[in-house]
Amino acid sequence: MAIRFINREKELEFLNDLYGKKGPKLVIVYGRRRLGKTEIVKKFMEGKKGIYFLADKRGTAENVSRLREKMEETLKLPPLRIDDFDGVFSQIAEKGNECVIIIDEFTYLIETDPSVVSVFQLIFDEILKETDVFLILSGSYVSMMETEVLSYRSPLYGRRSGQIKVERFTIRDMARLLPSYSFEDIIRTYAILDAIPGYLKFFDSQKTIQQNLRDTILNKEQMLYLEPEILLKEELK
Repeated sequence: MAIRFINREKELEFLNDLYGKKGPKLVIVYGRRRLGKTEIVKKFMEGKKGIYFLADKRGTAENVSRLREKMEETLKLPPLRIDDFDGVFSQIAEKGNECVIIIDEFTYLIETDPSVVSVFQLIFDEILKETDVFLILSGSYVSMMETEVLSYRSPLYGRRSGQIKVERFTIRDMARLLPSYSFEDIIRTYAILDAIPGYLKFFDSQKTIQQNLRDTILNKEQMLYLEPEILLKEELK
């Protein structure tokens, strides 16, 4: 099922209102996986000059290199010799004053180098202070985002312009997504999938719940078959 972009109007309104304000902005977007965090920030970035960057676990040097290439492409800059985040954001401050910069899966950077949070403190306090750059740090490891980025002991504490914790869909959202289902079937689907947008896309609204269960969750080749085991291993190490 194709998931329409619903129930995220409040988040988009907040981001767009903030975008119109002068000065640097820092917003933290977090929530468990498959809730649609990436779709929200990408939707916000539509029509704006910006860089979307998905971090990985290969370490600071590799991520700096990839972000530099994205910056060079977006800002139409020649290849530059930059080997740290400070240098990348110095160029952004100089050449892309009103850019939207999205660092997705920011927790991957923290995992490989915990000092990266203090580096972004320096970036926001010193490098971006005279700009209108809109920086979004997004992450799926909720506990890490809360302790390393949002908490009082975090170097970034007190600097954010706001935060968005992306939540599950509501029963009302489910009814909009599954107009052919009865209210009882919507409740059953809600109980089965926990109203997670990333799971709902595997359900076909033209099929019965029983058919969807057989074709997705009980089918060993389908992604949802192993999802409970994967979640338990990740959360209960």
